[in-house]
Amino acid sequence: MRKRNLLATGMLFLALSGTSQAVEVIGKKLEVYGKAHVSLDYSDPDAAGEDSQFSVSNNSTRIGFKGEHAIRPEMTLLWQYEQGVDIVESGGTFASRNSFLGLKGRFGRILAGHYDTPSKSLGSNWGMFSDTIGDRRAILGAYSNGYGNDLNDRAKNAVLYSNQFDALEFHAMYSADPYSDGVSGSQDNNDNDLISVSLTYSANQLTVGAALEQWSLDPENEAEEVDNLRLTATYKLDQLQLGAIYESTDSDDVIYDRNAYGVNAKYRFGEAMDMRVQYLIADDHSGQAESGAQQLALGVFNQLDKATQVYAAYTMTDNDANANYQGIDGGHGDELETMAGGSPSSISVGAVYKF
Repeated sequence: MRKRNLLATGMLFLALSGTSQAVEVIGKKLEVYGKAHVSLDYSDPDAAGEDSQFSVSNNSTRIGFKGEHAIRPEMTLLWQYEQGVDIVESGGTFASRNSFLGLKGRFGRILAGHYDTPSKSLGSNWGMFSDTIGDRRAILGAYSNGYGNDLNDRAKNAVLYSNQFDALEFHAMYSADPYSDGVSGSQDNNDNDLISVSLTYSANQLTVGAALEQWSLDPENEAEEVDNLRLTATYKLDQLQLGAIYESTDSDDVIYDRNAYGVNAKYRFGEAMDMRVQYLIADDHSGQAESGAQQLALGVFNQLDKATQVYAAYTMTDNDANANYQGIDGGHGDELETMAGGSPSSISVGAVYKF
């Protein structure tokens, strides 16, 4: 029996090594997929008493298991367990990433579990530097007091409905307690609930989207009634892709009263290589002058094959005198903090492998 288990494990490993698609273990009932993403970074925090540092960073590496079970021809049960894995250090909690049980049919798709909010997904689809040092989340959903990546969460205790209507794609989520402490046996606290909806329209080369999200209580700063609006646009023309984004937040806490906006562009050289640039600006928040920031990201990406990508990137965040937006945040494992008025920067080379 032990030899059989070892043989099965070896066969699965060989299957994972040779493909960039999810591996069917028991047909569609059980598939295995994942991503490994590691980078070498050299970063300057531009903070008093802090020196530039070299880092080996694990960036949203993950492994997942998913499946489908046909209940009847017009209805299918869906499930997924996805876990973040740290291959540089250690750690990870099972089902720490998007995990759910759900149904799909003519009515669309409905999931219950722990999942990205529609607002977060809209921003992810727009950004060109996800999980790298130039990740948009150092500015979008972040605030001048150093609360990085604040409104870019997965919501716990959530129900998500999705459907496609020709060129329109609709998502709506309700979370009964989006940042529950996970105490076993306790009821969800609806005083902390979350609502998030998004609508995306795609036609020819143009895609536009809008998302609204409301937190009854923000998890980091405990601000009451945080409202977030995001608008995105992406246009593709041959080898060129252009994008724009606008974000507005509002709350009784003045730190959360601010607008942000940005643009990005990608130019593809042939089939494998492209060059990217992304520029984001956060305005001053309500009641505080010189509390804005700007972030620039530049990168060259090369797709070696369907499964493997390598890249080189540079980023810099320029804070106003009363702001300390991070230099690196979001899905990048090694973040880069700074002080008020700091201009942190980083240069990175990385590799991504998907199966």
